[in-house]
Amino acid sequence: MPGPVFIDGDDVTLRTLERDDLDLLHRSRNNPAIRSWLTFETPSAMDDIESFYESTVLGDGNVNLVVCVDGEPAGMVVLFDISRHSAELAAWLFPEYHGEGYGHAASSLLIDHGFSALGLHRIHAKALADNEPSRGTLRSLGFTKVGVARDAVFQRGDYQDMVRYDLLSDEWLTS
Repeated sequence: MPGPVFIDGDDVTLRTLERDDLDLLHRSRNNPAIRSWLTFETPSAMDDIESFYESTVLGDGNVNLVVCVDGEPAGMVVLFDISRHSAELAAWLFPEYHGEGYGHAASSLLIDHGFSALGLHRIHAKALADNEPSRGTLRSLGFTKVGVARDAVFQRGDYQDMVRYDLLSDEWLTS
């Protein structure tokens, strides 16, 4: 069961990621419908997930939140590599929650938190070139395409381009 509510939105609630949620991460990192878009190619054992939790979730420089829809865990939204002025946004949802606007809603809440509460100036994100749903979400949130890393990852049997985006605080605040 996810932890306490960190950000409460109209369509989604963002809750803290707790040790009891490690099964959620374990299932997602090994789910073929999710892991290939996140560029995980090797299996993740529970020991790997526990190490990630200890070093990354409990460490400084990251905001890891469980996306909940009607009280049920639906995915994750994360700001990571947070520095004084910038961070990277990542999000994923279980397939049964795709296409309902939950990724947009969760990302919007965390972006707002990043700019207003954390004082970030820039949030960047990336998506595989053939991941049009994620790229569309980023564009709809106001992100600007800033480049393409050609043949950046080997995924699903071929090299794939990674499209990079960013969003500045003044662009967010005026949108």
